[in-house]
Amino acid sequence: MSRFSTRPIKVWCTCAAMCLLSACSLPSQLAKPSSPTDTNAQEVATGTKPAQAAYRAGRFSLVIDTEPQQSFLSSFDILGGWPDGVLTIYNPLGMQMAKVEWSPQAARLLQGNQIREFENLEKLIYQTTGTRLPAAALVDWLSGKPTPAEGWNVDVSEWHLRRLVLERVQPAPRTVLRIAFES
Repeated sequence: MSRFSTRPIKVWCTCAAMCLLSACSLPSQLAKPSSPTDTNAQEVATGTKPAQAAYRAGRFSLVIDTEPQQSFLSSFDILGGWPDGVLTIYNPLGMQMAKVEWSPQAARLLQGNQIREFENLEKLIYQTTGTRLPAAALVDWLSGKPTPAEGWNVDVSEWHLRRLVLERVQPAPRTVLRIAFES
């Protein structure tokens, strides 16, 4: 029988492998800029620099007071804004759960190999969460803009911590959305 047990080595190797795999699954925190050749061609053709799409990332929790209570906790990144944009939602391990794309003409939810089309972002949100959320304000909130919305209290008291707290008081059910932004 060997003096040394292989169990601690196996445990350490397993932990190291899990850390490496989880690091590979984390979402990129940087927006992917267009290639320099695309930017240069646009600058030469128009004589101006192209506008960069807004990019923001963070975490959010959504709690809907229904019976039973519904809650969602995710990280996200958003590119663009209202009326055109892309929202990518990640699970707590950093793996992509869904992507939402919208324009004035349509909205699309991509989950794995499944693609669902909707007339607009409002209908997509309602079908996905079961509650009505103000789509334009929601996009602004996820972009870091404390836009007022009818029936919602917009709390900016934690803005110095890069947080927004939004509470729907009318109509029922009560809904609370907490957003924490990355630096």
